[in-house]
Amino acid sequence: MDIKQLVDLGIDEPKAKEIYNKIEKHINNQVKLKTSQLEDHILDLELKIAIERQLFIAKAKNTKAAMALIDFNKLDKRNIDETLIKSMIEQLKNNDETRFLFEENQNDKITGFKPLEINRNIANKRQLSYEELCKYYEKGIF
Repeated sequence: MDIKQLVDLGIDEPKAKEIYNKIEKHINNQVKLKTSQLEDHILDLELKIAIERQLFIAKAKNTKAAMALIDFNKLDKRNIDETLIKSMIEQLKNNDETRFLFEENQNDKITGFKPLEINRNIANKRQLSYEELCKYYEKGIF
């Protein structure tokens, strides 16, 4: 609604300008308020994404449970400090009470299959009989 429409409704022009200015001011205030709310929401999401990324890198089993233990009061959502987030996650990983939230290093446990060189040489030199094959299978060599 503009000033001309207000005048057409029978309102004096100075009064119409005053009403129009109040409406415009109110709308601008509402837009600014909603914009600031949305900006805060976006900053919160960016912080949560940064934390989830670091938890994924740290191999957290349950990101929601681990995220609940992070102190958000120490973090600034306007200037996200990844090193501070990493240090908080390392504290959780090293704590005996929260260590279960993270996977252990699986590389230390996997050794892989290592065949015996002697048995491969025997099998390659000649054709094995059925009885010899059964003995090797019983021992778990093949």
